[in-house]
Amino acid sequence: MSGGYRQIDHTADVALELWGDSEPALLDAGARAVTELLTEGAEVTDRAGRDIAIDAVDAGDRLVQWLNEIIVAAVSDGFLYRAADIELDGETGLHARARGESGAHDRVVAELKSATYHDLVVERGPSGWVARVVIDV
Repeated sequence: MSGGYRQIDHTADVALELWGDSEPALLDAGARAVTELLTEGAEVTDRAGRDIAIDAVDAGDRLVQWLNEIIVAAVSDGFLYRAADIELDGETGLHARARGESGAHDRVVAELKSATYHDLVVERGPSGWVARVVIDV
């Protein structure tokens, strides 16, 4: 019987490093990064609003769910994120009023499937929050 294996490069993902002086700032940075990827850097206006609520198990899960809300809003509804008023509810909850542009399906030019838990890191350090998250493309 013959068998084997080899390691191959996997280029179907994008890894993001995020940072912010607070967890809400980190979440905002992630949402802006995802929107930039989806639109290849197009300018997004602040003309519409969208409420987002999340119940997560920890800060990492909250980040992944948040980014996936941003991706789904863009791909399914044509809502492009620009900014948000983010309120954290304890260790796991989030309530936000996202602002951006609606009806922008045609401006979503890159395909992002979802934020993943693969190699996910979210840490609070002495100078703020840092994270690494992989986006499946």
